[in-house]
Amino acid sequence: MEAAVVSAVLKTLGPKIFAFVQGNYELRRDLERDIQYIRKELDMIAAAIEDHERRSWGGGDGRISDDVQRIWIEGVRELAYSIEDGIDRYLHDVALGREPGGGGASSSLRQKGHLLKKISIRAKFAAEIRELKRKSEEISKLRILYTSGGQPSASGSSGVSAAASSFLASHTQTPAADLVGMDAPRDEILELMREDQGRPKQLKVISVVGFGGLGKTALARQVYDSVAVGEQYNPRIWVRASDKDAGDVLKEILQQLQVGGVQGHEEGSRDVLVERLRFKRFLIVIDDMRTEYWNAIKNAFPKDTGVSSRVIVTTTIQSIANACSADNGHVYTMRALNENQSKELFFKQTSLEEYAPAEQVMKKCDGLPLALVTTAQLLQSKCQMTPAGCAKLCRYMGDHLENEETLARLKHVLLQNYSSLPGYALKACLLYLSIFPSDHPIKRKRLIRRWLAEGFVEADHCRSAMDVAIDNFKALMDRSIIQPIDVGNDTEAKTCRTHGMMLEFILQKSISENFITSLYDQARLPDKIRRLSLHPKGARAARDKTNSSIDFSLVRSLTIFGEIGPHILEFCKYKLLRVLDLEECEALEDEHLKKISNLSMLRYLSLGGNITTIPKEISNLKFLETLDARKAKTEIIPIPIEVIKLPCLIHLLGVFSLPDVRQQEMSNLQSFLSKKSNLETLAGFVTDQSTEFPQLMRHMNRLTKVKVWCHSTADGNDNFSHLSSAIEEFIQRGTDVNDAPSLSLSFDGCTQDFLDFTLEDNSCYLSSLKLHGQLRSLPLFVTKLGSVTELCLSSSGQLSRDVLASLSNVRSLHYLKLISTELNFVIEQGALKTLRRLCIVVQSLVRLENQEGALPHLESLCLLCKGLNGLCGTRIERLGRIKEVALDDAVSEDTRKEWKEAAKSHPRQPRICLFKTKELVDQMHIGDEPREISHSPAATSPEAENLMKLDNGSEPSVEHRKRKLGDLLFFNSRKANGNIKTEISCGGSSHDAIST
Repeated sequence: MEAAVVSAVLKTLGPKIFAFVQGNYELRRDLERDIQYIRKELDMIAAAIEDHERRSWGGGDGRISDDVQRIWIEGVRELAYSIEDGIDRYLHDVALGREPGGGGASSSLRQKGHLLKKISIRAKFAAEIRELKRKSEEISKLRILYTSGGQPSASGSSGVSAAASSFLASHTQTPAADLVGMDAPRDEILELMREDQGRPKQLKVISVVGFGGLGKTALARQVYDSVAVGEQYNPRIWVRASDKDAGDVLKEILQQLQVGGVQGHEEGSRDVLVERLRFKRFLIVIDDMRTEYWNAIKNAFPKDTGVSSRVIVTTTIQSIANACSADNGHVYTMRALNENQSKELFFKQTSLEEYAPAEQVMKKCDGLPLALVTTAQLLQSKCQMTPAGCAKLCRYMGDHLENEETLARLKHVLLQNYSSLPGYALKACLLYLSIFPSDHPIKRKRLIRRWLAEGFVEADHCRSAMDVAIDNFKALMDRSIIQPIDVGNDTEAKTCRTHGMMLEFILQKSISENFITSLYDQARLPDKIRRLSLHPKGARAARDKTNSSIDFSLVRSLTIFGEIGPHILEFCKYKLLRVLDLEECEALEDEHLKKISNLSMLRYLSLGGNITTIPKEISNLKFLETLDARKAKTEIIPIPIEVIKLPCLIHLLGVFSLPDVRQQEMSNLQSFLSKKSNLETLAGFVTDQSTEFPQLMRHMNRLTKVKVWCHSTADGNDNFSHLSSAIEEFIQRGTDVNDAPSLSLSFDGCTQDFLDFTLEDNSCYLSSLKLHGQLRSLPLFVTKLGSVTELCLSSSGQLSRDVLASLSNVRSLHYLKLISTELNFVIEQGALKTLRRLCIVVQSLVRLENQEGALPHLESLCLLCKGLNGLCGTRIERLGRIKEVALDDAVSEDTRKEWKEAAKSHPRQPRICLFKTKELVDQMHIGDEPREISHSPAATSPEAENLMKLDNGSEPSVEHRKRKLGDLLFFNSRKANGNIKTEISCGGSSHDAIST
């Protein structure tokens, strides 16, 4: 698994290594030759591991001993680890032995001593590379010796053998009597299949998408076998599509139509199908489509023949679902079972009544029907329906998945999700999720930045490393392996998680491959620890295990959740640490930060706990890319200028204030920022009328995201002219619409005069603009922008008519969020033509009227107002593309009914979603701290229903984390902690989540 990662490391670090051996031709030549050999060996290791995983999933090839193959794989994997260890140790030693500055005789002596030290380091590293080369050759010879009886059999590109596919196919049929929670989804699919009144009769494709084991096939079978479908559709055809290409699917459909003798390519099959299905009202189910070939087969199904035919596609891949249903179709996202349904299904398998100790097992199953059925059967077969038996099953679920035959169906589904991922880098990114505890929300940007710091991804010929990492995250989302919890204004997931059983699977795999070490989950610690994760439940276990002499010198990643013993925080032990995540470490104090400053290889540092300041010694972290102090309990952290001068720093996150800077220091710092700084994210700084921060901001040429809080001085002086110039220059640097910057400003208690500047032309762009304060008018520069995709306006008072009227002049606006005490908003004809999502959060909504022709592209409307009175002037029938409407759960029953009736009569039948919040804009201030209303916008989407088990009126609790000043955007309010409930009014399909 680590092989590809190490290979990437070698390709990246090779030139740097050779740079350190200048002046010694023979050493450089030998080193280069040996590293090239090792690189080739690593490529073979990567291929061998991939082949081994495919064949293991398929049950082996019957010719090579699985045990021999497993032992050989363990050997080559450890070789890959050792290569990475050697490279990191070498770079660490070189970093500590850099040439000292200065001049004179004493300096000359120091330089000679330094040169001797470098030669010693080089020689040691060269010897280590040769030893690794020798080990590699030995392992290769052993492989030839013990596999000479036969070569591994070829595997399909999907990584699934025919035997495995047959196994899965034979276990997909579930007796109807054993199904739970299928009635409502079945009725929703049938509702989607019905003819749309007033629309032409034509083909409609309904894609059912979701994680493996949720019951997509069972749901499709329920629809397929229903009496209503049998009476309306003839012919009906069922095709299992896994491991089939487009031609195979078409041929199987023809076979079921009893059309024989069809030869040739897909084109011939398509032509025959068009003729056979023309003018027939057919239903075709394509089950478990894993490859996107819809565009290759869609023309085989007649569309505009005046017949309402239907195609149902089931898949685990969101992009496939979207492609299949792009034209006049629906995407239906499967929901996990809620708590009551889970209990019903679980205890139906055990033939027992409800049993409290078993609830912890059900929680692990996460509403996944296949997991509930198989784990219940395991408990029943083992006679372990006892408190101890249930606890043991939960504690060692990963081990049971690996070894228990009863869980074989579940294991195959989970392993297929993993094995189908293309490439080792993506698999490593997935395994990395096992660092986080179960039910722990994972921030997307936190995860991506850690991937980059670990070296899991690298730039390719057309994408940066960041772009590759983002694409990897999207790939895992697309395959339904991880689900969004909280969706941002740009519809991207802000936080995510994976299904409970998938997490158990990747945790077991990570531990068995020594990819991570968890002191809580592992009975025996490995000799070499490279990624260490300490969970809250394992605090006591960690104290017990770390009392022994454990070598932490090879640890690359340390993540601490909750309390931990002080010996873990002895950072002198971690020589090669790249990632140090302490944002949830409660024991962190200022005294620890100076020790952290000695970790020369550190690239990612996240801080929480009781820290009050950042020491100057942090300047030693020359490779640091991310410094995140948003979870620190101190509201505003003073930061030394040495931090801003870190050469590799890209992301500086927290609520910081600058010290007074002397003029000479300011001049040097400005020069550095202009020429050498890599800072892209500055979120953010608290500033007053002083000039230090604006002066520095004007020289940060690479900034793409800035967040600033403006504070008035005690004398009430609101002169922010220096900040005004810096903001104007920042905006003017946004000349590329595809790489537009983001700006967030909070000026509560100050006037907005410093924003009264304009732009000369329309060539400047912002991706996001967030303003919080007493907005008497919309700043003129906003309407002069070439475009701003996302605009959020917040006021502790009422937004004036001038502000609302000016919104029509904002170009290319896709998302608009308005927060105030009261709102009276008339959207005139032709206004906000590009807007797709509108969110309004108010105490009192007087009117929201959309005139004819307004909001032509609006898809999501979010009205969070407890006192909402009916439609409040909104004409939903004028919103031709509306998909979702979200309301506050506190609205009256009459208002709910009115919105549901309006949605039913709409051609698109939009979903009506309800937010249940205990507190919502009841109080517009908490002291002087800007706060953002904290909802879970993903709760309006089917993905969130999967996660929160929202189905048929269930109301599970969603505890929103307390948000600090540094995490928030711009709004003063009380937290919105509470429950969330989603209701589906018309059986609508899956759509983009509303972002609040």
